[in-house]
Amino acid sequence: MDLFDYDFSNNETNDSSKVIFFDTETTGAKEDDEIIQIGAIIEDLEGNYELFDELCGTSDTKLIDVGAMVVHGIRNENIKNKAPFIKSTFYSRLNELNSNQNYLVAHNLPFDLGRLEYHGFRAKLKLIDTLQCAKHLFELDEKLGSYEYTLPNYKLQTFRYILFSQSQEEEVAAKYGINIRAHNAISDVVILKIFFDALLERLRKECSSCSYLELLDKLVELSSKPIMVKKFNFGKYRGRLLKDILVEDRGYLEWLYRDSTKRKESGESVDENLYNTLKELLEQV
Repeated sequence: MDLFDYDFSNNETNDSSKVIFFDTETTGAKEDDEIIQIGAIIEDLEGNYELFDELCGTSDTKLIDVGAMVVHGIRNENIKNKAPFIKSTFYSRLNELNSNQNYLVAHNLPFDLGRLEYHGFRAKLKLIDTLQCAKHLFELDEKLGSYEYTLPNYKLQTFRYILFSQSQEEEVAAKYGINIRAHNAISDVVILKIFFDALLERLRKECSSCSYLELLDKLVELSSKPIMVKKFNFGKYRGRLLKDILVEDRGYLEWLYRDSTKRKESGESVDENLYNTLKELLEQV
């Protein structure tokens, strides 16, 4: 799903709204890969929560890619005889909450939402992608945290180790009765929840009078709003400003834009932020 086309204007938020923080582990990264683990925390505005940590089976012919196993450590025998994702408790609850008064939150939400859509889910919720929000609220190379590390990228684990102490993680994990483990869906949801609160703190600096619900809706808006990419993070111009490359090698930007347009028109995934930035830069006289 393309969050840039998402309509967040229909606001049905009220005091019974819930925020669904979730993460998936899958059989791989292709369009037909299946969810084999779901971790989620569903929390209302008073802090009451529901916790979901489920392993899920796959279709008879679907095996976990070796590359995926290396990342999350889930083996085919671990999910043998497990119910499929669409039979999971979380999937049932997600469908019950699938309305515009509730919020769905993930880091790089389009990927996880794509996995949900593969399993037949069509989101009516308000969508918050903490990755896209981070790109709006944090600058690459910005010095962050008590040790003033330079921010090299927008990965969730990067923010984790720069911004949060181990004691802070353990305190939040203990609240939910979770033991944090590497590359585990529910553990990643705890980190997501802590980072989500950090994003809210950033927003409060810009809107100190905003209510919690107003801040949530600002994150929804940022999730569907493209940003202007300042620097290349790949290729021969890695680390260089796009505005400088526009002067030095406009032909390269034109080629990159044509290639992105071609892939976009063929239905392939493209970096929408970079695509919109290239379009705006090349339209300059």
